Formats: sequence, structure tokens, C-alpha cells
Amino acid sequence: PIGETSVGLNSISGFNEVLLETNPLTNEPYWVEFEEIPLSYTMQFDIGDIYQKSEEIVELVFRLNIYNGFPANIQMQIYFLDVSGVAADEFFTNGPLRLDPATANDNGEITKKTHEQKDIVFNTDRIGNLQFADRIMISVLFSTEGIDKNLVEYYDEYLVDVQIGVKANLKFGL
Repeated sequence: PIGETSVGLNSISGFNEVLLETNPLTNEPYWVEFEEIPLSYTMQFDIGDIYQKSEEIVELVFRLNIYNGFPANIQMQIYFLDVSGVAADEFFTNGPLRLDPATANDNGEITKKTHEQKDIVFNTDRIGNLQFADRIMISVLFSTEGIDKNLVEYYDEYLVDVQIGVKANLKFGL
């Protein structure tokens, strides 16, 4: 396992919590003025000793389990960042992963999260991109389209749960 986290409408996920307050001019929460709201979380990643022997690594297989607990569509991308914060590579090379909304009851409580499991293969060329990566940034965009503005009181309970693991396939010289 590399790690797991939950991304939500809180300052840890880079969300401006002022957006949950009511705009006195419109009597609606500030977040309704945005089509999408970005969230992110960064965790440590150290390929370290494995990379020193990268000529022996045939491939890395990253496994993701993602649970969308927002009653909205989300898009997600995961980046490998170097010490300067520059993206060295990303998980989904054909654009962000899209997940359907979670199911909510009439009270706005989530009754069923959508789930996606993905295996992302890094061959030897892509493994080289990770040489200087020291962090993984999980980036989530959730769409505000079609969300009931009255559900704002539940927003601190809405989360995108992410679990990341990795398996290395090695070649041993005998």
C-alpha cells in the first residue's frame, strides 16, 4: 500500500470553506456560482531504493480503489510531483477518470457510493519518469450541476475515498 485518504469540502483538501456560506445578495451558498469545484490532497511517495535498481523493474502496477461519496459527477487525476511541485507523470494518460454521482436519499444522506477499481501499468519508460517524484497529488473536480442547494448542510459528510497500492514486477539476473 502507498496510502489512502478522503478528499472533501474542507481546508485539508484545498477547499475554501467560505463557499459554504450564504451569499446575502442571492440567498444561496457561494458554491452555486461555480460549475466545478477543485479539491486536492498530496501524500508522500518515495520510489527510493527501488528506483536505484530500476533496470531490474519490468513494470509497476498501481491499483486504485475510488469511492465517490458526492451526489455529483467527479473527475479525478493523480499526479506524481517532484520536489519543485512539477508533475513528472500522471496516472490517467487519456484524461481524468470520471465517476458517476453517489446515490442520496431525500434528506441528502448518501445511501450508496459509486466505486471504481483501476490498475495502471507503468512500463520501464514511465518508471524512469518517477526518479525524482517525491509526492502524489490526488486532484478531484466535482460538478455542481444539478445539485440541490439545500443539501449544503451535508457537504462535510461528502467525500471521495481513495486507496492506492503498488506492485513491482522484477527481473532477476542469475
